[in-house]
Amino acid sequence: MKAEILREDEREMEVAMDSLTIASMLARYLSDDPRVEFAAFKQEHPLVEKVTLFLRVKEGKPRDVLKENIQRALSDVKALGEALLSSLS
Repeated sequence: MKAEILREDEREMEVAMDSLTIASMLARYLSDDPRVEFAAFKQEHPLVEKVTLFLRVKEGKPRDVLKENIQRALSDVKALGEALLSSLS
């Protein structure tokens, strides 16, 4: 998956990516973070994979908040995979 930072300042960040699924998941995780004021994604057209993730934080640096939430999502996906594999054994 590709991601490109389109814009970043001390409170806001826009990231272009090529996965609607990942953008949706990250927006959900970010929305649950108390440091985040706003998190959303936009897809220009359903047939175009390019998606833009928008993030505005109340505190901290947007890049750090995004990285921490990516780690949270990865941890949850790993735990889900392990639970599924265990239930199939």
